Amino acid sequence: MVWWVGDGPRNVGRAEIEADELSLSPTTLGGGIDVTRFRDLVRVLLERGTLYVERRAQPPLRIGSLDTPGALRELADRLSAAVR
Repeated sequence: MVWWVGDGPRNVGRAEIEADELSLSPTTLGGGIDVTRFRDLVRVLLERGTLYVERRAQPPLRIGSLDTPGALRELADRLSAAVR
């Protein structure tokens, strides 16, 4: 996956969904893991190959897939189901 936090730089790594959170782990050194708890999700929108994730009290995320578009659709579906 590839993602941006707010207007920050592009990160490349993996996305993992736990029981109640999304974790984005970069493959580059110096990058920190970004964790979003499902209860902090405000809105999730998949549009033109980019997943937009609005969060409470954190900058928004933009997520794309480098490999398989199906993985991005699955991530969008799982996060959308978690929005309250």
